[in-house]
Amino acid sequence: MTSAVALLFSGHMIDLPNRRQPRFPADRERAAAAWIQKKVEIGSRGSSAAGFSSGSRGGDILFLEACKREHIETHIVLPFEPELFVQTSVSGVPTGNWERRFWDVWTATPQQHREVLGLTVSGKAYEACNARLLDLARQHGRVHLICLWDGKAGDGPGGTADLVRRTQRLGDIADAVAPLNLDG
Repeated sequence: MTSAVALLFSGHMIDLPNRRQPRFPADRERAAAAWIQKKVEIGSRGSSAAGFSSGSRGGDILFLEACKREHIETHIVLPFEPELFVQTSVSGVPTGNWERRFWDVWTATPQQHREVLGLTVSGKAYEACNARLLDLARQHGRVHLICLWDGKAGDGPGGTADLVRRTQRLGDIADAVAPLNLDG
């Protein structure tokens, strides 16, 4: 018997070159991609799975690419228009070709599974994006949270820590995957 499962993802962005304390250095991309791929494969076994994420450079895009490889339908929610989102959450890293990869996953996702909240750039916009992603995931089925996270508080409101707190408050979250320590 298959059941509907929502693979809900949140994770760190690849560090900008001037980040004072590294959190997700570019040289950890391959390890993170392999870890995410494994979690997507395990989370979707024996179920009707769908993936839910935003589209930031790093974890989000790696997750969306893993879902695509597994032929899992994806749903992307952005807090504001894609062009502005690329400026604030995708660009800025000289390696990884993140902008092209963002547009690849964005356009590969059916229009009815892409949502733009139309908010202005702020921490509240990212919090609203997390709330919407969680709501959509819960509508799909049993939520399986996958986090690429160092376990620490974020740089501002609306990050991975925020989505972890939101999911932990709900009783029907099936799996909160342990945070990934990118230092080890």
